[in-house]
Amino acid sequence: METTSINLPANTTVQFDVTSLDVIHDFWAYQLGVKADANPDVNNVAYTTTSNQLGRFTVRCDELCGIWHGAMYNYGHVVSKSAFYSWASNMEAKNASVTKLLPPFATTYTPSYSGAGGGYYPSYDPNGHAVTY
Repeated sequence: METTSINLPANTTVQFDVTSLDVIHDFWAYQLGVKADANPDVNNVAYTTTSNQLGRFTVRCDELCGIWHGAMYNYGHVVSKSAFYSWASNMEAKNASVTKLLPPFATTYTPSYSGAGGGYYPSYDPNGHAVTY
């Protein structure tokens, strides 16, 4: 599932597939006890088990990755399983027009400005228009 926010179901083992499109970053959700390097062209798999305690957690980049490193944080929530399934269904429906343009899930993505050498940017126009680079 592709989303811009993270909600996780309580009392569940969660797998994170962590990679990067540009430089080395680090996915760190310290309240969940999970941290994984995000390296370009590498899939780093990390696991955690959420507790029964519902609430907010922080996700930060823990790698000095560049000028905006200090602004690379967000918040997620541990929610009940029923709230998670409701949220996930709503997010998939809300993001469907955008996520249909994404390539199928892969463990790594190799970006390319033209799409010629990479798997992240499509080399076709999903609306059927001619594409020139």
